[in-house]
Amino acid sequence: YRPWLEAAAGALQRLAARPGFTYPHVPLPEPQEGTCILFCDALRFDLGQRLANALATRGYSSAVASHFAALPTVTPTAKPAISPVHDQLMGGSNLDTAVRATSTRVTIEVLRRLLADSDYQVLKGDDTGDPTGRAWTELAAIDAYGHEHGWKLAHHVSAELRSLEWRIAALLDAGWQRVVVVTDHGWLLLPGGLPKTELPEHLTTIRKGRCARLKDLSSVDQLTLPWYWDANVRIAFAPGVSCFEAGKEYEHGGLSPQECIVPVITFTRNGPSAAATEPVTIGQVTWRGLRCTVRVEGATAGLRVDIRAKPGDPSTSLL
Repeated sequence: YRPWLEAAAGALQRLAARPGFTYPHVPLPEPQEGTCILFCDALRFDLGQRLANALATRGYSSAVASHFAALPTVTPTAKPAISPVHDQLMGGSNLDTAVRATSTRVTIEVLRRLLADSDYQVLKGDDTGDPTGRAWTELAAIDAYGHEHGWKLAHHVSAELRSLEWRIAALLDAGWQRVVVVTDHGWLLLPGGLPKTELPEHLTTIRKGRCARLKDLSSVDQLTLPWYWDANVRIAFAPGVSCFEAGKEYEHGGLSPQECIVPVITFTRNGPSAAATEPVTIGQVTWRGLRCTVRVEGATAGLRVDIRAKPGDPSTSLL
């Protein structure tokens, strides 16, 4: 597996080293009304395909597009770049971003406030919001689990994908016309550890596993490319699938197809949702023994009541 990873990474890095190379990241277009953007940290392209296939078996349509993550492929750089408010941001210290108008460092709270100020509903937990507008929501902990547990992510990731399935289905069933799943970066995973390469720390302002922000006038042997948020800042990239730090089984931030090429997936329903026709309200539910009586307001012919163990998961239907 390691030689295959190195061959793919080497091919992309040789292309990037050519004179005149321009990395092909472009911001996503502004979403239409009726769109909920679901951000999932580290949804690698192969996992995006698995997610699309899983929802297809449940009756939902999807269109999977490829997108180049912002460089370097670390969350503080690439997540703000994929957000709908990217044009309000600028480069900050280290590899993170700041609000252009105030120079405030972008945290999750700051990003959510910018989204709300730009007329995006910020949906938390199981909230489905108003499907006539636009929304932003987040789910899954793929990146956090990978950094903490390394190769065990290969076993855990199926549970993360199931959570995404349920959330997307619940949003579409609530009336959203489309759910667009975006991510910030992919990752490399190599049981036993990725190889190490040397980069003196005194040449950098911040050094991560697969990339480093260089100090002005620093001279290094590694491939360097401009930072997405400031073309005057140079980023050094670890060669092949190596890391500037030892002992890494899971890592990202570098230049490889697995880290850079990410999915943008648009999910839609194959038929009209209940919310897209007439509003239906469950007025009262009464249990007497094993008999359930449901009073429904606004119902029309053809609607059915489904009793489930989990509201957003059709596979738990009981009756």
